[in-house]
Amino acid sequence: MESKALISVIIPVYNVEKYLRECIESVLKQTYTNYEIILVDDGSTDSSGRICDEYSDKATVIHQKNGGLSAARNAGFDASNGEYVYFLDSDDYIVPHTLEALYLNAVNGNADAVFFDAVSFADGDFKISQNYIRKNQYEQCGGLEMLQRLQADKEYHSAVPLLFIKKSLISENGLRFVDGIYYEDMVYTYQVFCCAESVSQCREALYCRRYRESSIMTSKKNKRHFQSAVRVYYEVKNYAIKSNVIQSDASEKYIIRCAYNVFNIFEKLGKAEKKEMKNELKSFKNDVLQNTAYGDKSLKMRCRSKLFWFAYKVYEKVLKK
Repeated sequence: MESKALISVIIPVYNVEKYLRECIESVLKQTYTNYEIILVDDGSTDSSGRICDEYSDKATVIHQKNGGLSAARNAGFDASNGEYVYFLDSDDYIVPHTLEALYLNAVNGNADAVFFDAVSFADGDFKISQNYIRKNQYEQCGGLEMLQRLQADKEYHSAVPLLFIKKSLISENGLRFVDGIYYEDMVYTYQVFCCAESVSQCREALYCRRYRESSIMTSKKNKRHFQSAVRVYYEVKNYAIKSNVIQSDASEKYIIRCAYNVFNIFEKLGKAEKKEMKNELKSFKNDVLQNTAYGDKSLKMRCRSKLFWFAYKVYEKVLKK
């Protein structure tokens, strides 16, 4: 295949010595050959940094002080030269024709972004908690419309590694990963969909997502997870206001989704941390209610009282029956 555009594959790296070579090799085995690999070693304390250097003849290697996943991705983007950008997590890997399939999909439809599926697998005896295979087929359309369709079908996934993005969309809209928080993908992917004039689907499971202990997804939740979830809610809401899409049904549903994530994380905190985060939760609830709970009666009840919310959910189930 004749390559027509450079693709930047950005891989943030932090203490993944066990998986890093498999990740990098999966890119080196791609059928699409016009790509660059950017490895951002985010202050690893294991041998990950040394492994990155082993590939210095095949990749751009950046070593920096630990600043978190967002800082590493942003640094990788700043060093990228491609027409398209792909963010790959360093403990996962992609199948050999991934870049070729995504590039052809993007070019043939002149899409700003392409979303696709993933196969989940466990590292050892670990329970897989999420499926990334969509059942439905989606015709190419604008970003907000696609966001609405995916949410309506409960098939929206906020994971950035499941997006292939035109670099100009990111640059022209000044998109950056929010530093210092977890769940940064929830903000970034929402912004991509808001900005994209055209989004298409590649109906293939090209990504292999690993579930393992001590990852951000599977680690025990603490107050930083809660504070990150609250920050995500405000980032999404403020971006929707700034971009004048706050009134769209897609944005409203997504803000509601972010709000429920705050409650879900709070419930997983220990007793002492719940007490410590009580005022932050109260402030968050007040903000949601000031926006009339975005038209969601259940969310409004949840903000007022967990007991009211539980009673309302029971009432809803009885009413549906």
